[in-house]
Amino acid sequence: MKTAEKESVPRLMVVTGDDPFAMDLSRSEYLERVKAAYGRYTLENFDSTIERIGDFTARAMTASLFQEIRVCCVLHAQSLSDRELAALDAALGYGIPDVFIFVSAEIEKKSAAEKKVKEGLRLKERAKDGSVSVRDAAKPYDNKVADWIVEQVPKFYDRQIGKPEAQLLADTVEYDLIYSELQKIDMALPPGARIDRKIIQEITGATRTMTVYELAAALGKRDLPAALRVLDSLISSNLYAPLAVSAVFKHFWSMLKIKKFLQKNPALLKQYNSRGYGPDSPQTIAAAEIGIACGIVTEKTKNRVYPAIILSGIVNHAQNFSGAGLTEIIKTLQKFDVDVKTGRTSDDALSLQMLCYKIIGTE
Repeated sequence: MKTAEKESVPRLMVVTGDDPFAMDLSRSEYLERVKAAYGRYTLENFDSTIERIGDFTARAMTASLFQEIRVCCVLHAQSLSDRELAALDAALGYGIPDVFIFVSAEIEKKSAAEKKVKEGLRLKERAKDGSVSVRDAAKPYDNKVADWIVEQVPKFYDRQIGKPEAQLLADTVEYDLIYSELQKIDMALPPGARIDRKIIQEITGATRTMTVYELAAALGKRDLPAALRVLDSLISSNLYAPLAVSAVFKHFWSMLKIKKFLQKNPALLKQYNSRGYGPDSPQTIAAAEIGIACGIVTEKTKNRVYPAIILSGIVNHAQNFSGAGLTEIIKTLQKFDVDVKTGRTSDDALSLQMLCYKIIGTE
C-alpha cells in the first residue's frame, strides 16, 4: 500500500451532531478509507451490556501480536457517564500502531449532552491534532439544505449536483429521506454521471407519496395540473378528505390574513420582494414581520421564518387572489368540509377534483 494513502487515514475520528444518517455515512467512509489503505481489518464495537468502557479501551489499546489492523468503534457516546467519558478520553490520546478508533455521539446544539461530550472528550483540543478528524454531523438549517447537498454528494457518491438540482431535491423530499433518495439516484445513474432534474423527478416521484401541504401550495399557485397530480398521489394512499381540506383551509386562511395585512402595509410587500439571503436580509426581516402579524410564527419561533414564509411561497400565493376571492374560497372549503362529514357530499376523487377546479377558478 502507498505510504501517503496510509498517512491520509486519521487514527481517530470523532463525529457529533443530531444527524444519525450523516454519522452512519461518516463511519462507512472511515471504514472504506481504512480498507483502501490497509486491505483487511477487524471491526470491534463497544457494547455497554457486556463490558465496561475501561475494559474495551484497554483491549483496544493493546497492540496485536500479529500486526492485525483493527477498527474500534464507540457509538452513542452521549450515553456514557462522566466517569466513562473520562476513561474514554484518556485512551484516545494513545496512538497504537494498527489500531483506528471511531467515536460518535448524537447530541443537539447547545444541549447539556453537547457540553458534556465535547468537554469530556476535549474535542476543541483534539481538532488541532493532525492525526485526528473531528466532524460536526449537525442537520443543516432549512435554508442551507441545498448547499449541504451540493457539498455532500461528491464526498459520498463520487458525482456532482448543481445548486438548482439540489434545491429541487430539498423542496421535494423531507430532510430525513434525502439520504435514501440520493442512494436510489446513485444506483440509477452510471458511474460519475451528474445528478440532473430528470433523474430527481423520476426517482422521487416514483417513491414518494405527496402531502396535503403540497396540495395546498399547488392550489395557492393556481397550478391545476400540479394540484391534480398531488391529489392523485394522495388518493392512491387512502386520503382522508377532511385532513386535506383542513390543510388547504389553513393555508388559504393564512393567505387571507397576509393579503389584508399587506394591503395596509404595501411598503412591507416591496421589502419582502427585494432580493437578499440570510437572517439579516430585508426579505427575511419583512417575512418575520408578516409571519408574526398573521400568526404564522411568533417572536420565539421566528427562526422558522424561512420554511414557514419564504420557502412555502405563501406571501406570493396571497397575491394570486383578490381579498374577496380568498374569502369566497374559505367559505367554499368550510361548506365542503361540513357536507362531507354530514354525507351531503361524497369525498371521492371526482368531488375533490371539482373542489380544486373551483378554488383555482376563483378570482
